[in-house]
Amino acid sequence: MNVVSIRSEGPVEALANALSQSSPLKLWSMIVSCLGDCALAGQAEVSGRVLSAMVERIGLQPQAMRVALHRLKRDGWVDSRREGRVGYHRLTDSAKAQVRAVAGRVYGPAVLGVPCRLVGFPPDTPDALALLPDTLSAVPVSRSFALVSGADADLPEDWLLAAPDARDWPSWVLGVLTEAACEADFAALSRVLPSAEELPDDPLGLFAVRILVLHGWRRLILRSNPAAEAALGEGRAEAECRTQVLALLDAIGPPRADQVLV
Repeated sequence: MNVVSIRSEGPVEALANALSQSSPLKLWSMIVSCLGDCALAGQAEVSGRVLSAMVERIGLQPQAMRVALHRLKRDGWVDSRREGRVGYHRLTDSAKAQVRAVAGRVYGPAVLGVPCRLVGFPPDTPDALALLPDTLSAVPVSRSFALVSGADADLPEDWLLAAPDARDWPSWVLGVLTEAACEADFAALSRVLPSAEELPDDPLGLFAVRILVLHGWRRLILRSNPAAEAALGEGRAEAECRTQVLALLDAIGPPRADQVLV
């Protein structure tokens, strides 16, 4: 089972409950957030004891860890080893490469002032957006038009290219953009984050809060469309939420899985 229930206990569990209101926490995804955060901080692996302690502190069911880890191993995300009776888990090389590839988007500052272009593609071009290189992000606004952010030089030469009008977006376009940019979800996360500002004073509690905050943010920012963000501009909810998240992560400090059970 991927979705895990949460018990109502203590401040850490309260944060977990708040984060689960929009979308239930999934244990396998939280493990990826945890192992990825630790890997980027120079900790190659995390013991099963630490993962179990974090899961229990959050209020999830530790019994579900075996199933979650099995899924991650099967899907090529996690490698494990044993040392005596203790298991140790780490991201695979391919998983670490994926985590590093999006690290700037997850941990970096908001990207502001990115130009956005309105493009139109020929009517006889099926799946036109699939032709775009990775250097471009796009959000379709109709069957023949999309808003694109990135280098204009990377657009096909036979596409129509125009700068959007400076006036406000029509309501139907704004609806497309706010949904693609996860505006409602970022605003909801911003309302939840203040509950994490009174930090626990124990290593396990701090570790659990860091992973919860990071996971709540990570699952949104990797779903949000960068082109929609660029079209919405500086006042978007993502930029404000990012400021809150980065401030909290800075206040908590780097993940110290090796000190959780000290």
